[in-house]
Amino acid sequence: MSNVEELQGLLDEGARKAEVPGAVVGVRHDGKESVFATGVSSVDTGLPVDPGTLFMIGSTSKTFAGAALLALVEDGSLELDKPVAEYLPELRLSDPVAQKTVTTRHLLTHSAGFLGDVDLDSGWGDDALALAVERFAELPQIFPVGEVFSYCNAGFQLAGRVAEAVSGKTFEDLVRTRLLEPLGMTRSYYLPWEVLTRRHAVGHIVTDGEAAVAHTVGLTRADSASGGLWSTAGDQLKWARFFLTGESEGEAPLSAATRDFMRKPQRKAALRFEEVGLSWLHTTHGAARLVRHGGNVSNLQLSEFVTLPEHDFAVTVLTNSAGGAALGRQVVDWCLENLVGLPEVASAPPLPSPALAEYTGRYETGQLAYEFTDRDGVLWAQMVADVEGFPSPPPFEAVFVSEDAIAPAADTRRPAARFLRNDHGEVTLVEFGGRTAKRRATVTG
Repeated sequence: MSNVEELQGLLDEGARKAEVPGAVVGVRHDGKESVFATGVSSVDTGLPVDPGTLFMIGSTSKTFAGAALLALVEDGSLELDKPVAEYLPELRLSDPVAQKTVTTRHLLTHSAGFLGDVDLDSGWGDDALALAVERFAELPQIFPVGEVFSYCNAGFQLAGRVAEAVSGKTFEDLVRTRLLEPLGMTRSYYLPWEVLTRRHAVGHIVTDGEAAVAHTVGLTRADSASGGLWSTAGDQLKWARFFLTGESEGEAPLSAATRDFMRKPQRKAALRFEEVGLSWLHTTHGAARLVRHGGNVSNLQLSEFVTLPEHDFAVTVLTNSAGGAALGRQVVDWCLENLVGLPEVASAPPLPSPALAEYTGRYETGQLAYEFTDRDGVLWAQMVADVEGFPSPPPFEAVFVSEDAIAPAADTRRPAARFLRNDHGEVTLVEFGGRTAKRRATVTG
């Protein structure tokens, strides 16, 4: 197997090819931890990324929200299966059944069923989450409560508000006092004024090979629970170490039983995931089960966070451009195959294309849509972001790798999307990027 020090060269070259201005990788392997950095935090300043550079970890923040809520469960002040409305009597949802039945467990497993990708900018005051949740009556109920997994940022906003109501603290203070401080995570912050005076990365948009600073943060305080944490690779390794070994600089925030319970699969998920725990996501690498998360902040700062509990292994990748998606996959796969010794994931042979008209069209899920078009008998796929400052990734040529499942033609190791049929055999839904989207319209190539 390879030496972990080989990661530096891989990171340098991988970031260059993926057009990532700056990145940092943290690895826990054989009981040792290492951090590697490359590039710059901003192309405007040229300030090098170092192991202490802060990045936005995006949706890995959801695991901190989950842990904070499970700490309240351990206290006896919160029950996972009690309706959220019992903790928030002022809550109003658009669907009366959902208002009465949605629980914290639904929120932590992305199965509440209401619209998940929303922009609820409610300012930067301590009441930001409360003000955002006041607008939840505007969110349409897409699926019945508990029926479908569809990645739901709004659900974690509501979960964060539940945590505030139960604890009597702001969400950020709750996480800081119950999780960050006991674990010695002194380089992790939620609020921009905590970040601005410290070394931090900024997001970039890359056009024709040229990276430009994106002069936006991409999130608001209402997003703290769903994706708002800034952190370093070293602090992320402390988070991984706690879940892998229970190690904590202070009193352990959660018992071993609760840590295991959080990671235990609760239900099946949607591609690109397989199952979901209480905020933690599960995928496989061959026969090995990975417990993971990762994040994408407006396609500007992208990250990976992967653990392999039976090997006491973890890797985190923090980047500052959309190319971080490819770089993160490359680094994670290399570590699993060259450090842990897992076999490479084999490419799936493409299958003959079925009648593409069964699948083409626009599938929508709030601020994101997925478009599938027939270009001279070839299926092309694209995620389209209806969000200002969020660049849509380029379309890709797709091939079928199993019945109703597609992968990029350039990399068929893992399916990217799976089409779902109704009782009449008609394609009505697609699972893509962990979201379940409804077919809305036909799109021509």
